[in-house]
Amino acid sequence: MKADTQNRKAFVIVTVSSRVASLNKLLRTMEQYVPDFSAWDVCVFMQDNLGVSDQVDHSRITKLFVVPELMGCNAARIALLKRIQYDYYCNLDDDIELTEYTHYEPALRKCAEPGTGFVLTNWARTEGLLAQKVPAMSDTFVKQALIYQGGGMLYSDDVAALIRRLPETSTVFDEGWPLTAYINGYTNYRYLGSLAIHRVCTKGGMNEWYKSVDYSKLPNLFPQYIDYKQSPRGEWHIPLDKDLKPLARQMHRDNAGRLR
Repeated sequence: MKADTQNRKAFVIVTVSSRVASLNKLLRTMEQYVPDFSAWDVCVFMQDNLGVSDQVDHSRITKLFVVPELMGCNAARIALLKRIQYDYYCNLDDDIELTEYTHYEPALRKCAEPGTGFVLTNWARTEGLLAQKVPAMSDTFVKQALIYQGGGMLYSDDVAALIRRLPETSTVFDEGWPLTAYINGYTNYRYLGSLAIHRVCTKGGMNEWYKSVDYSKLPNLFPQYIDYKQSPRGEWHIPLDKDLKPLARQMHRDNAGRLR
């Protein structure tokens, strides 16, 4: 796939050495199910601790950045954004597979509206669960402050500019991304009209990385905005909207007016 200087939108993917097969499958499904795939650039940031980047399907990638160390997803995504610039982006995890029910264009149009932050698209872990969710699909956007990768997360370059300022550090979750948009006045959404398969908790990827660090001690970067909670075993619960502190909600209200 050749880079086109007129392309204004990019798929943004971070991956690791142990997930080359999953990444290549994702790339195949992107070409199969994205109607205007040729209008997108595909930007991949690979943490290649095993030196296998030559096994990646380069034919479907516009820009491939390779580093030898494992950084964690959050740091890698920020590092990738610092290396590229487009009008719009779609974050994809390397264990995602697009399907005939994956529709990113409505989410892109939503990103173009003033005040829109991140738009999360829906997902299911397996083909069977995907089939169960299809009847509930709806061309509907639901406001939600803290959203995560799901079946793809879309956003504009105005939002990306905020994310580039975050520290490249290891975190348990990517809560800093939606939180940063939210406290700067942006409204984040879940879009119910798109479905992809996201094989979370599979071998390699984040599971492999968590084994290399002390999960219970990974830093929580935003204690002034989020009430972080731990399980009895010391593992952190993923932050939800109910965990936002009053300061975060007040900053969102104060900054939202300037975006209209």
